[in-house]
Amino acid sequence: MAGRAPVGGEGRDRSRVRFVGRRRGCLPSPRRFRPVKRIRHVSAALLLIVAGAAGVSAEVRLPLPSVAKEFPTAGMRLDSPVHITADTLSYDEETGVAVADGNVELVLGNRMMRADRIRYDSGTGEADLSGKVRYKDAEEEFAFDRITINLESETGVLYNGTILIRSKNYLIASRKIEKTGKSTFLIEKGMLTTCPCDPEPDWKFEMRRSRVTLDEYAYGKDITFRIRGVPVLWLPWGAFPVKLTRQSGLLLPNFSSNRSRGYTLQVPYYHVINRWSDATLTLDAMSRRGYRPEAEYRFVLNPESEGTLRATYFRDRVEQRNRGRYYGKNVFRSGDFTANAKLEMATDPRYYLDLIDSDALRSQRHARSEGFASLSGENTEHAVSVVWNKDLQETPGPDNTVQRLPEYTMTLLPGGIPFGGFDLSGELSATRFHRRDGSEEVRARGFGEISRAVPLYRSVTVVPYLFADVLGTRFERFPGDTSDAGRFVPGGGVTLSADARRDFTERALVHTAGASVGYRYVPRVRQDDLPVTDRWSRLANQSQFLFTFSQRLLSLTDTAAPKEILSFNIEWAYDLEGSDPSGTPYVDPLAPYVRSLRDQIDTGAGRSSHRDYAASDVYARMGLTPLQRWRLQAEALFDPVETSFTVGAISGEYKRDDGHRFLAEYRVSRSLAEDVRGLFAWRLLRWLGVHTQANYSVKNGYLSDGSAGLSVFPRSECWNVGLTVERKTQPDDTSVKLSFGLRGIGSIGN
Repeated sequence: MAGRAPVGGEGRDRSRVRFVGRRRGCLPSPRRFRPVKRIRHVSAALLLIVAGAAGVSAEVRLPLPSVAKEFPTAGMRLDSPVHITADTLSYDEETGVAVADGNVELVLGNRMMRADRIRYDSGTGEADLSGKVRYKDAEEEFAFDRITINLESETGVLYNGTILIRSKNYLIASRKIEKTGKSTFLIEKGMLTTCPCDPEPDWKFEMRRSRVTLDEYAYGKDITFRIRGVPVLWLPWGAFPVKLTRQSGLLLPNFSSNRSRGYTLQVPYYHVINRWSDATLTLDAMSRRGYRPEAEYRFVLNPESEGTLRATYFRDRVEQRNRGRYYGKNVFRSGDFTANAKLEMATDPRYYLDLIDSDALRSQRHARSEGFASLSGENTEHAVSVVWNKDLQETPGPDNTVQRLPEYTMTLLPGGIPFGGFDLSGELSATRFHRRDGSEEVRARGFGEISRAVPLYRSVTVVPYLFADVLGTRFERFPGDTSDAGRFVPGGGVTLSADARRDFTERALVHTAGASVGYRYVPRVRQDDLPVTDRWSRLANQSQFLFTFSQRLLSLTDTAAPKEILSFNIEWAYDLEGSDPSGTPYVDPLAPYVRSLRDQIDTGAGRSSHRDYAASDVYARMGLTPLQRWRLQAEALFDPVETSFTVGAISGEYKRDDGHRFLAEYRVSRSLAEDVRGLFAWRLLRWLGVHTQANYSVKNGYLSDGSAGLSVFPRSECWNVGLTVERKTQPDDTSVKLSFGLRGIGSIGN
């Protein structure tokens, strides 16, 4: 008996639904069967077809029956509504056969399946899909002329089609794929590639016959490896990994050349240890210095905890001695507990100059290793840390490098106290300082601040505060001569701030602005008898005003995060008694940023910071995004007394992606440097990409460092050959690197 499609919209004009041999009614629940682990999307789609046949129209949205909800499919909610269309849908209750015929289409979220005809026998579990069978979701896609499968035994045959697994970039094509078990297949006249290009992959493996076990290996006979259709290798038998998870194996090698190491061939091997850790073993074959092995171990304990540890040790032919480096870092977070560590140790200071390419490591004065652990509470945080600095300057004489072994800190987070609306915050610390050839020191320090925010009018607030810093230390003035010293520094101030906001609803823009005026007073306190160990050893007196102003213009959309179009910040300080530095090489921790930045530059340039200027420099920073993909930035520290820029920088960048971008930057730091930096990367042609970057020292009149290279993509993105030339002035060195990439196979570091 036929039933008419429901009235409304186009439903009246669509084909009718037939129920064969029985009166109209609901479908019986299909038989329960074991969950399918692989090719799961195919099986799930078949179940959805059966569920859809329970409707009374050819186009319907309905929830699945309870038996289908029990089908366990990762990443798929089977209780979601299903959208099914077909020319005709029919079900015979006596035979248990459901048929969807003509332009069958099924949609569940981002999953879609099409076929000309689908037949399902709920009694035997047999399903037959025929006529341009197509399936697609976010991760997988397949297309076959016909599919027959038994959902009970999880066996079947897929005729003449392809399977694409996007997450792994796998493309498998075959005249016939026989599913012999839950995760086993027999492929006849098949092809495998990780370069799914149209109309022909750049490279592929062809096999006459192959047995495949998913997440294990494929064993094939009569194998031909082709590049752009040309056979380059034939094997009578072979095995290939078809693992959908990480797998051990050789990664692509890398070739380079420079003056210090000579020609270098780098061969890495990647090893999977378990689901949360892996390792890479790399051998650097250097023509001048010998063979250098390196081991890298990586681990992930939870989404917020990971780490890396590396070690290398070898016999240097040039130096005629053993040399090595041990380095790594990790971070661990679990609830209120946090721990992280950084290791950086080399057997000799010149290791970085001879064997490392990083300019930051080559120019550093100390190799710093540290460890940190903290436990946070509702209003407090307890932390323990150690810091070890290795002097790399090779300065003759005793080693007075300061080590912190250990340091304990208790921080009292800002919080209200029971009366008066006041907030209290503070910090207590105890530190042991160690010097190999110098004196020992044990120090205790405490800092406390009490404040109260008083709203004056809408977004106008005034915050007065009082603070005190107490320090006591026991140190060796001379060997065997222990002395105690201390100081107490009180202070206070007030900050007046105001914020404003305006919404431009028609243009989806928000403009915010903020201004503040602050005053801080720190009296002059005698502290000349304290040893100078770090920035907290001595505090400078001040009677200082600080003025700040900032504004932002944001673009708001419903589908994306706010986008910053314009930002501007300016800061200036004025000390009524004139700036009086503390007389140490360290930056005063109580000084505003605009003065701290100037002190750091003076220290780096070797200039005395004993200046009594009442007015500080003026610091300003601006960012502008006038158009999509464009970004302009400027930063300046201007000295109003000498009417010159202490620091100035301006840059402009266009970035579509890493392969299409260019950047130009000019930076000047008085008495230190004046540099121009440029970067350019572009795909000039579909098959040719170029990249170059350079840093030019205007002050010294030479190229500090630079590189230029090109990447050739012969026919697609699947594989490429790259050549890069790098040039450095200090030390004078030129290196050449040759690289080869094969998409889907891997590369160094991945």
